[in-house]
Amino acid sequence: MYTHKSDFFKVLSKEPTTHVPLYCTGYPELTFIDNYVNQYKFKTNRKDMELNQKNYNIIEQMGFDAISLWDFRRGEGGYNLDDQRRIDGWGRIYKGEWYLWQGLFRNEKILQEWEYLTFPSKKKLMILKDFLRRTSKHLEYVISLPGLFEKTWQSMGFNYFAKCLRKNIEFVKIVISYFSKYVKKLINILQTVGAQIYLLADDIGYRNRTFIPKNIWKELFFKAYSEIINLIHSRNHKIIIHSDGYISDMIETFINLGFDGVQSLEPNAGVDIFHLFKKFKNSICFIGNLDMSLLTFGTLEQVKAYVIKLITNARKYNCSLVVSPSHQITSKCKVENINTMIKTTKIFK
Repeated sequence: MYTHKSDFFKVLSKEPTTHVPLYCTGYPELTFIDNYVNQYKFKTNRKDMELNQKNYNIIEQMGFDAISLWDFRRGEGGYNLDDQRRIDGWGRIYKGEWYLWQGLFRNEKILQEWEYLTFPSKKKLMILKDFLRRTSKHLEYVISLPGLFEKTWQSMGFNYFAKCLRKNIEFVKIVISYFSKYVKKLINILQTVGAQIYLLADDIGYRNRTFIPKNIWKELFFKAYSEIINLIHSRNHKIIIHSDGYISDMIETFINLGFDGVQSLEPNAGVDIFHLFKKFKNSICFIGNLDMSLLTFGTLEQVKAYVIKLITNARKYNCSLVVSPSHQITSKCKVENINTMIKTTKIFK
């Protein structure tokens, strides 16, 4: 049972909070961290909040209420095809550091014999358990989970996935079932080490449209996601759906599934969060919407004005809101803009 109720946890429960929480979408690029620490003279000598050579005390000092941990989605696994190409544990084909939009999962035999998708090691999980037990309660840790849509098409390759939607949809369902079983087992493992809030990372949108029609997505993924969400809610834990791109037409489906929050809400992809506030009110927690172009190229006045507009409109329609960049903070983001986003949010009581 969840005993510590932070404002971040409360807002995921659609409860009133003393302030609007702030969410960091993963550990920022190290160059950005160095620039921020140097500009704002942070103390970095605390060791109790270090994990995998990342100092989360810095994130707390910045003023964030929660951050994603992306290091516990799977164990080591994969093999090399040749000097340039390799296969990772999900069955995706890479050349150097670049995913080629190609995958190895083409038939059931490959799936049945696949041995490269493993869970995080016991040693790694014990490190996470110790970290969650001893770290500050002022910062919530959101454990990232692999998304079923993303992993299914990536493991098959998008062209083959698209062909199977028309000619062999039953095989697509078999791949979904394979990854669904993995995710549910992973959740059970993570729950034993203290994880209580999850973010399911599953990009389903392009600019102004989704990858596949909503009715096909629901046919393929609704039942599997319902089981995952029920598993998490059975312990009074919380789950957020993350997707880049245009997802406005999917919000009602996310609500019907029972997701507690939806994150990214990318304005440059066509997401009008103000319309979503008016339409869905407090049915789901909205997280994000600070576009990376604004945080990279915008002025301090523009960032401040947008945050005020965001919070004011969320309150107008009684919406649960967490202010956040839409994506990971990169070295290109202005440290002053991120600081202004944080400080402006914190003035609202």
